[in-house]
Amino acid sequence: MEKYNRRFFLKLSASGVGLFFVYMWNKLSLSHNELVKPKVLLFPFNRNKAVSFLKDFIVINKKGKATVLSAHCTHLGCSINKVENGKLVCPCHGSEFDMDGKAIKGPAYRSLEKIPARVNSEHTQIQIDV
Repeated sequence: MEKYNRRFFLKLSASGVGLFFVYMWNKLSLSHNELVKPKVLLFPFNRNKAVSFLKDFIVINKKGKATVLSAHCTHLGCSINKVENGKLVCPCHGSEFDMDGKAIKGPAYRSLEKIPARVNSEHTQIQIDV
């Protein structure tokens, strides 16, 4: 009788394919964990400035207490980059938000997302958790 028959070859092939899928599943799940891991960004904090625009964030400084909002308009995602008459204004379609991020003029109707952040003890840097 032959040592290696068709049944042996099929079992070996099936176990090889199974091991390949286990390896790929492990690889994909580990890379997913890296993508989902929370990131921390540090930016300089200007305590003398009421509103600062930092990349994808708006930092509102009220009496030394910083609030961080997403700079992406809730209408179509345009980047908010200006303040007019005490309101955050989207340059694309004119949506307006108050300093707490609440929509006060459309077409956007949802508030801006608040992002967890904290200012260091020297009030020189702000740490934003994304």
